Amino acid sequence: MLKNIKLSLIIGGLLILSPLCVSAADIKSGDNVYLPPQETIEGNLYAASNNITIDGEIKGDLIAAAQTIIVNGRLDGDLIAAAQTIIVNGEVNGNVRLAGNSAQINGTVARNLNFIGNALDINKNAKIGWDLMSGANNINIAGLINGNVYGNGNNIILSGAVGKNLEFIGNKNSGISLSSEANIGGDLNYSENIKILKKDGAQISGQTKLIKNKEKAKNKYYFFSIIYKILAAIIIGLIIIFPGKKIINALHDTAQKNPWASLGWGMLILLATPTLSLILIFTIIGIPLAILGFLVWFLVLCLGKIISAIFIGKAVNKILNKKKEKSLLIPLLAGVTIAWLLFSIPFIGWIISLSATCLGLGSLIMYLKTKKRYV
Repeated sequence: MLKNIKLSLIIGGLLILSPLCVSAADIKSGDNVYLPPQETIEGNLYAASNNITIDGEIKGDLIAAAQTIIVNGRLDGDLIAAAQTIIVNGEVNGNVRLAGNSAQINGTVARNLNFIGNALDINKNAKIGWDLMSGANNINIAGLINGNVYGNGNNIILSGAVGKNLEFIGNKNSGISLSSEANIGGDLNYSENIKILKKDGAQISGQTKLIKNKEKAKNKYYFFSIIYKILAAIIIGLIIIFPGKKIINALHDTAQKNPWASLGWGMLILLATPTLSLILIFTIIGIPLAILGFLVWFLVLCLGKIISAIFIGKAVNKILNKKKEKSLLIPLLAGVTIAWLLFSIPFIGWIISLSATCLGLGSLIMYLKTKKRYV
């Protein structure tokens, strides 16, 4: 199992990083990003906006973060996206990896579909060429999945067809509903405490089996959880890089000049903040300050990692590109992906994560000290 996880991690990392290795790339941002039907992007498109609509064609990959993302056109590569609502009406000839509140698939996905969030709808005209792996609370499959379905959530409804096996790991009182049109070409595997509702006409070609070791089955979602963490970090990063570009570049210069001092200050703040907050809890007047202290502490932990990830991305970009990147978007995407894969390494990942947090946080403290000196 460990070998399989490591192999999945390596392959998945290469799949995520592959768009960053292509020289031709477009970067679009603003309140709205729109690619009209007559327009074609020859390479990859990196987009960050409130609303993103793709009616045209992208010869490479689309990596996007927004409130709403709608893909009506054609992608020759992968779709990697995080948004509140994601709708795919067009054709994606690669993999689709999504994180958001809801996703609707009405078009064609040539390879795998991965989703984590609240609700996933694969509608009647949708076709998935390979496998579906979903961590959605509610999964509705009315279309065609040629490969396997791996689900982890509360409920799954199948009124379409699954070419191979369907495996669902649920929680207490979870359910599997098979309509009269449902067709499973392989086995139906399910965990304990799941209620199965099978209507007349539903077909299961293989066996219906109980998964006895639920924890072992959940290991299949290990890599999937890493993708979700990467996408979540990218969303937070997108919030800070556009208004805070100058500050982040200044933090990068500070960390380069004084790496050990940055680590030291970061470690001090990391340890001192929760200690002071705990002391304040024992005083009635200090309880609100203690709660505020813990909230700020948690926030800076997240920001420290993301700031360090951008440092990594800038270093990688300098090695590969040997040009100063004007935008922080590509360093953010590359850095977060590399950093979070490093954080997930067994036994030593937490050390890397702690060091990254301290470096990012410490560079911020030293920058603020320098600015205060001139006030």
